[in-house]
Amino acid sequence: MKKNSAIQAAVLDVSKIDRVVDLSLKPEFINRSKKESSTIKALKKKRKREQKDLEVNQIVNAIVEIVKENYLVLSVPDYNFTIGYASLTDYNTQKLPHKQFTHGQSVSATVMALPAPATCGKLLLLLKHLGDGVDTSSSKRARKKSSYDVGSLIQAEITEIKPLELKVKFGSGFYGRIHITEVTDDNSAESPFSDYRIGQTLASRIVSKGSKTKNIKGGHGCELSIKPSLLKGSGEPDEGLPSEEFNYTYGQRVSGYVYKVDSDWAWLTISRDVNAQLYILDSSCEPCELAEFQNRLRVGKALSGHIITVNKEKKLLRLVMQAPADACGELDEKNYDRRLTCHLVEGSTVGGRISKILPGIGGLLVQIDQHQYGKVHFTELTDSWVSNPLSCYQEGQFVKCKVLEITRGVMGVVHVDLSLRSAPDASRDLGSSELNGGMHTSIQHVDKITDLHPDMVVQGYVKNVSSKGCFIMLSRKIDARILISKLSDNFVENPENEFPIGKLVVGKVLSVEPLSKRVEVTLRTSSALKEPKSGNNPVDHISVGDIISGRIKRIQPYGLFISIDHTNAVGLCHVSELSDDHIEDLETQFKAGEKVTAKVLTVDKERNRISLGLKKSYFKDEEVQASPGQSHDSAIGINDTIMLDEPTVTSQRNSASMEITNNESDNGHQPILADAESRALVPPLEVPLDDMETSDIEGDVGQTLVPVTNADTTAGEKKKRGAKRKAREEREQEIRAAEERQLEKDVPRNTDEFEKLIKSSPNNSYPWIKYMAFMLSLADIEKARSIAELALKRISSQEESEKLNIWVAYLNLENEYGNPPEEAVKKIFVRALQHCDSKKVHLALLEMYERTEQHKLADELFGTTVRKHCNSCKVWLRRIQSLVDRKSDGVQPVVNDALKRLPQHKHIKFLSKTAILEFKCGVPDRGRTLFESILRQHPKRTDLWSIYLDQEIKLGEADMIRALFERAISLSLPLKKMKFLFNKYLAYEKSTGDEKRIESVKAKAIEYAENNLA
Repeated sequence: MKKNSAIQAAVLDVSKIDRVVDLSLKPEFINRSKKESSTIKALKKKRKREQKDLEVNQIVNAIVEIVKENYLVLSVPDYNFTIGYASLTDYNTQKLPHKQFTHGQSVSATVMALPAPATCGKLLLLLKHLGDGVDTSSSKRARKKSSYDVGSLIQAEITEIKPLELKVKFGSGFYGRIHITEVTDDNSAESPFSDYRIGQTLASRIVSKGSKTKNIKGGHGCELSIKPSLLKGSGEPDEGLPSEEFNYTYGQRVSGYVYKVDSDWAWLTISRDVNAQLYILDSSCEPCELAEFQNRLRVGKALSGHIITVNKEKKLLRLVMQAPADACGELDEKNYDRRLTCHLVEGSTVGGRISKILPGIGGLLVQIDQHQYGKVHFTELTDSWVSNPLSCYQEGQFVKCKVLEITRGVMGVVHVDLSLRSAPDASRDLGSSELNGGMHTSIQHVDKITDLHPDMVVQGYVKNVSSKGCFIMLSRKIDARILISKLSDNFVENPENEFPIGKLVVGKVLSVEPLSKRVEVTLRTSSALKEPKSGNNPVDHISVGDIISGRIKRIQPYGLFISIDHTNAVGLCHVSELSDDHIEDLETQFKAGEKVTAKVLTVDKERNRISLGLKKSYFKDEEVQASPGQSHDSAIGINDTIMLDEPTVTSQRNSASMEITNNESDNGHQPILADAESRALVPPLEVPLDDMETSDIEGDVGQTLVPVTNADTTAGEKKKRGAKRKAREEREQEIRAAEERQLEKDVPRNTDEFEKLIKSSPNNSYPWIKYMAFMLSLADIEKARSIAELALKRISSQEESEKLNIWVAYLNLENEYGNPPEEAVKKIFVRALQHCDSKKVHLALLEMYERTEQHKLADELFGTTVRKHCNSCKVWLRRIQSLVDRKSDGVQPVVNDALKRLPQHKHIKFLSKTAILEFKCGVPDRGRTLFESILRQHPKRTDLWSIYLDQEIKLGEADMIRALFERAISLSLPLKKMKFLFNKYLAYEKSTGDEKRIESVKAKAIEYAENNLA
């Protein structure tokens, strides 16, 4: 060979890492290469013939061509010197001294893999001294001669111990495993593999054969068992093997071993083929154990539970730790939802996880199962009465709950009421600092209205408050009413500020009505509450003509309520008795808490009413001064304990005097039934919060006492007095009409009043939605859903707009309280599309998503909406509005797309409204561009010019405004349209106040008129 001469060589090996190509000049390789490289087709046929000749596991004789560091390059002479590659070491011999090989040495090797893409086109061989464990034809024949049938007793040697199985080998090259559930008969052992070691021989029985198992050497493995019950017998096949039928029932107790644990679930193996699931909240009811769920349930731990669901297809069980109720019996697949909650029993204790802290006094929403939630009432959060019971809870916290009540909603939804109190039936302690007047130091928790009685000390949280009083929650099902006169011993100027929702208060029961479920409570702690009822009528101490002093307690359109000093009495000064002159607005003349002096005009002892007067004419002949000898204490009797209510406004019309009623509890002479019957006579929605605390001012106002005139009163004075009386009567009639209108607008405050309102107008969506909002304020979400469903059934199908309002309210409800919200909203949305106009429903849902800033869902919904309603200008404008509000740059592509899909006659409307949106919320320059494009095609549309000018004027850029006006008035339009533009220009300049520019516009208008006339 000479330098730089051309030669032919065969490639034996390519090392990309070392960047080396090994070549051979042997004729047998070169000639073989020439024959194979004649054509590509011939090469493929040649390889196919070679692959057919060589077989996997075939032993061949090979010659060493190249010795590498970790492998050999071999040639197989018997197969046309095919090149193969063999490793020098394997996993078991990698640390042993390497055997030395030389070029040209003959070796015996086993074919392990034929050339294929997976082997990069290489023939892989295994040297004979490394493949002792490889099956040869002789070993295969020997294995076939041995017979191991299912049920046979064998001796197996442990080769590997894993957490859930033992790897074994037996016979001549047979491998198998012993599952952890095949060690003991009852799966009760905590560590069943602890007594075994590698190399130990066990007596086993084959229970299954032929299944492909992972990591079992030899490919085909057997399932073995070492259960004592199976090892008994003679060892004949199939003797004593258990049935493999899947036969599990509800409530059955089973045991297994944990093989997988994540944040919420633990998976157990019950047998070789049956698995089970255990939810985190079903594993324990103790919060500390639930928090350590993953650490507590390690892989291999033995666990027992009770079955609540069975899936025969997947051979999967659902377990709970506590035994379920026996009353459920065996449940089929159709009762899946019922099975999930059947193990929940009223009075049982379960583990829970706080899902949501409801706003205000809503309480908590607690997850007690994978798809089941329960509600904890605000009064069931803590053992003791605390001012802010929600402060010690946070979302995601584990809690221990007691099931109080389980009910089913209209749609079959299970509603569970829970309690977080450790002792729900015990008294709840209260610090002595929170009680005045020596009340008890502990308060009994009441669950039934029959547990309440007058003079009983109770405690509760403020639920609702208004200018007329408030409601408080005594327990989960009992609310009590407190009139404004019972809120405090002192004057309460602003009840909303002094008694915010959620405030803890202590009071005493005044009255209980079991039939109507009404409870009256007072928060007053003065001595008047504790002393016996006086036998004297308090009206007896007040006489007509007495001059009293007091403070204005409340201002109403019909008059003033005045609390008389040194007493608990409250009197009414009617609007006609406030002044000799007419007063338009009482609130500008009087203020709550203001000190006033009044004269007693009438005292009705039979009806316990009193009226007062503040007119100056009543005091002309009186000396109103406070002297030690004329104290009002002696006149009214301050030492006689008198506890009086505020007066009550009713719908009667025969008196203008003030009724004074005693505040003490019923003494038995007035039956409960009579009281309930009297309430039933009041028309719907006319029972306000203070139905026992308002005043009767309608009726015989003319009978109000008037100062007696002298005998020499002239006829003219009588005429004037008659005119005044007539005017006063007309004014009172107006007041009465206003009061009736206000009563009609009175908002219902309980379910009974809402039901009455709905019955009176079932096709009106407004009361239905108010009813839903009322239930949501009480955190009763399921009740709100049931009201929505009931409204959709009762509202007539002809009232499509009213039904749409209910659907929109339903969507908002599920968006706020659904679980999960996205799926719940989609279900309601699909239902709404079947009953209402598709475009209106789509737009309503789009608006909701945009309002709640769920932009991703809004974008997805818009894609669906625009496909169905691409010809709707409202749909495209809704999209533009959304993008503009988000300050997005994607407005122009949407405009271009809309112009392609919208009909031609809608283009001007769409572009003009889009431009207005840009001026208001977006980029004004984009709005100008849109207006200019419209005016370029329609220059004589004065309506477009007017809209364009209005937007520029609102923007306030004077130069742009005037330039636009100049362009507009330079157009050649009809006189009427030009007059409109000049008037608009002049009005703008007048608003700026520039006289020169005003004159300039006038001059241009005159010039245009002269030119036009000429």
